[in-house]
Amino acid sequence: MTRHTPLSAARVLLACSFLPLAAQAPEPLDKQYGYLSQPAYIKHYEADKTGKVILNPYLQVASKDYPAILDVKMAPYNWVIDAMGRVGIIPEAPHPLGRTYEKGFFRPEDQSKRKPGTRENFGHVSALGGAPGRISGEILYDKGSNSWTINNKSGRYTKHNTDRTPDQLVNAATLIREVVDPGTASWGPVFFLLEYSDESVREELMKSPKLAYDDAAKKSRPHIIVMPAGPVLEPKVEKPAAKAEASTVKTAEVAPAKIAEEAPKAAPKAKKAKKAKAANNDDPS
Repeated sequence: MTRHTPLSAARVLLACSFLPLAAQAPEPLDKQYGYLSQPAYIKHYEADKTGKVILNPYLQVASKDYPAILDVKMAPYNWVIDAMGRVGIIPEAPHPLGRTYEKGFFRPEDQSKRKPGTRENFGHVSALGGAPGRISGEILYDKGSNSWTINNKSGRYTKHNTDRTPDQLVNAATLIREVVDPGTASWGPVFFLLEYSDESVREELMKSPKLAYDDAAKKSRPHIIVMPAGPVLEPKVEKPAAKAEASTVKTAEVAPAKIAEEAPKAAPKAKKAKKAKAANNDDPS
């Protein structure tokens, strides 16, 4: 008969030191991205008849080895930090069980009126199948600056949690910029929306000199920029067209009126770039 002797304390400690990181306590992730929490709500169309939340078919779980890719034609996107500290990226695609509101409707989550033709789309819960998540938000495309902005707007995993802070949004945005390919656009600023933060955090930030609004006159969507825009993506330079053959007609022989007609016109005045919005008004949250 084989006898099994108990491991010594030293051998036990040595064995434990080689456990994978996933098996260790999640405190670092809780500090970086907030505590795991159940989604605040799940909408009627987001689950099938068995109660299972349907995953977004365009879900990308981003990593450095397999980065997610953003496409301006698919914007806007939602992002979620999961239990393991990974970021899930999903576009707000139409939901197969959702409805289209021909006359629009009133959205109680953020007290907003939806325009006619609004459709019900995949929301944040469709990135995790309804599982618990950490801080979450949106990735929006700003056409004026050809850039992607990031915010903390999520009614499921951000708004109803007291530990969602600007620092956690910075950590999440840093991760997103590391593992997500912005495609043909650059990274714009990162917005922390005060209405999606805890009351104590909101009161303090309302006093900040960095406080701004989407509409200053109406004081709508108060926010602060917690990260500046990244480097501007250099546009691709097209090869110059082949030079046209030199004209055999001398300039002196051309009529003055003809020369005036061919003179280059004054360049139109450049339009003032509009400020990027801090959040999307038509997302499912």
